[in-house]
Amino acid sequence: MSYLRGIYLRLAGVLTLVVLAALAANAMLSHRAFERTLAPEMAKKIASVGASIRALVLTAVGNDIDFTALYGVDQRFDEVKSEAPEVSYIAITDEHGKILHQRFRPPAGATDYFRSPGVLAQLSAPDPGTASATATRVGDQYVVSLPIVTPERPLGTVHIGVDVRFVDDIVLDMLLDVVVVLVVSLFFTLELLHFMFGARLEASLRALVEAFERGARGDFATRQTNQAESVFDSLFQLMNGALGRVNAAYAALARDIENGKRVPAHERQPGLAHAGTGLQQLGQRFRFGDDGPDAASPERLLSKVRAPLFVFILAEELTRPFLPTYVKELLVPLPGLAPEVVVALPIALFMLIVALGQPFFGVYCGRAGYRRTMMIGAGIAAAGFAATALAASVLDLLLWRSLCALGYAMVFVAAQGYVLDHSTTAGRVRSFALFVGAIMAAAICGPSIGGILADNIGERSTFAIAALLALGSIAVIRLMPESRPGRAAAAETRLPRLREISSLMANPRFMAVTGLAAMPAKILLTGVCFYLVPLYMLSIGENQAMAGRILMAYAVIMVLIAPLTPPLATTRERMHWLVGGGLVVSGIGGLLMLAGGGIGWVLAAVMLIGLGQSLAISAQSALVADQCEEAIAQLGEGTVYGVYRLLERIGNALGPIIAGTLVLHFDYRPSFVVIGAAVALCGAIFMTVAHRNSQLALKPA
Repeated sequence: MSYLRGIYLRLAGVLTLVVLAALAANAMLSHRAFERTLAPEMAKKIASVGASIRALVLTAVGNDIDFTALYGVDQRFDEVKSEAPEVSYIAITDEHGKILHQRFRPPAGATDYFRSPGVLAQLSAPDPGTASATATRVGDQYVVSLPIVTPERPLGTVHIGVDVRFVDDIVLDMLLDVVVVLVVSLFFTLELLHFMFGARLEASLRALVEAFERGARGDFATRQTNQAESVFDSLFQLMNGALGRVNAAYAALARDIENGKRVPAHERQPGLAHAGTGLQQLGQRFRFGDDGPDAASPERLLSKVRAPLFVFILAEELTRPFLPTYVKELLVPLPGLAPEVVVALPIALFMLIVALGQPFFGVYCGRAGYRRTMMIGAGIAAAGFAATALAASVLDLLLWRSLCALGYAMVFVAAQGYVLDHSTTAGRVRSFALFVGAIMAAAICGPSIGGILADNIGERSTFAIAALLALGSIAVIRLMPESRPGRAAAAETRLPRLREISSLMANPRFMAVTGLAAMPAKILLTGVCFYLVPLYMLSIGENQAMAGRILMAYAVIMVLIAPLTPPLATTRERMHWLVGGGLVVSGIGGLLMLAGGGIGWVLAAVMLIGLGQSLAISAQSALVADQCEEAIAQLGEGTVYGVYRLLERIGNALGPIIAGTLVLHFDYRPSFVVIGAAVALCGAIFMTVAHRNSQLALKPA
């Protein structure tokens, strides 16, 4: 299996490199084309600003005001600056290039440029119009010069300057968008290839290996394969043909021996008894016959849930970078609640409904089945997205986001239960890696693309696209096989009783993992990444696309680092260090905002949060079983983990509320710092408590 799987991985790697090279070439060509068109487009825009100033000057001169004695010019320049913030310098010169009026910071060499022959020659040349205006680099600015000419004589020139950094920022912004589209396109392509070919190829390789292993064991029974599920149909036909001939020969030998036994003893052929003994030994050593159709193993059905889960989660992830700003636009006064807290309510309500609804929907899924539950959930969420796009105020927005949360919980629970029910105990980790992989791929693609869409087509239109994605996921969900939860999944979805919840909350070991690790980690995630980052980006003048890129960085770190940490969590002490250290690293991410408030510091903070979460996430779940052996023996593993997940998701709901309250009292940057310091402190306390418990466990009774 390892050899064939190696071939599969090499093929997938080559295909990924080909796709990546094609996408990179397309990105590079797109960026070059943008750079070529940027300067002319910028010159046209600035020329239109200059044309309005020129028109006012010509009107004043037409009213017998001397060109050299114009008044109110500086006030008009200030108005232009407020209308076009990218303008960094405005000047009017006479026909000899002498400066009559200027405003803001002049570029180095401006005086010489205004008197240069090329600029003065424009006064005698026909006016090409604003559409043909060109920008010239003068010092650290691009300057567009427009001649001011009356029918009688040339008067002078109006000059508009734009800082080079403004243009460079546009180019950088476009470059980042191209990189984002490159990364998203790569993940989309890989998900599509996995949906169309990857899972089918891997399942076919597994079936081929199983056929070889059966032959090595002496199992020569023929087994029919589903041609639609196998990419090695011709090879299987050849193998079954050979096995069929072996089975036919065995059946013919058995038939001849049986027919020979039916004749009188004196007429039997010599050696018949010896042949019968040999046939019996052959049947004991090898296996012959026909096993009938090869039923698909449960693990082969796992891949069918990845595509619909990816598409659906992508719809919700699109909204991450702009949801708080969208709520801010719909604010209405609510008695007793500050605006900063009201902005957090839709996020917190969504998380709370998902947390409280999952156990109930797990029970519902047991009655309705996985596919039906996912389809209903996707439909409810699609309606919620569509209604959110039409929301009139934050009040009805809360209702529509509640619909999105209900749909999200239904799809998530059904997909998780499907994976649990179609995976073996040995393959449980690999199966959930497929489940988590779909979520993380959507977390990479969604925020970055959602931010770009919100900046270019508006937030309401982006919610409409999210609704279409949720509806589109229904078409993919329909391809899943209809099945109902088995015993394993049913055990996982039993509702925890209030007595069990209170018993676990009184358990110090359970609360050490849950209260000091799981909940603070989720509070940090939703409070910082889902609430503070989008709003802070807006407060410092950045766009929603930048917020989406920063959130994408978190998901990229998770995808790269999280798979590397499970092999490290081999002992209890190592798990303690991973969980506690992960919390401290995440907290340092928030504390990093003490050093600065620029984009780079926010990006570094989010990446540290992603690194810390990656270190802790796998060891954290494992510690529940390790620390709570007595509780699991008493209440059952499903109950203990059910309460653990419930409290963890309540942490998700608390995060935005805590962040909003901090912003109300301290502003954005201090809120990053306070949450980060609190989480780092929780990490330090957790390691102290864990070390003390370990020392107590080592002491002899």
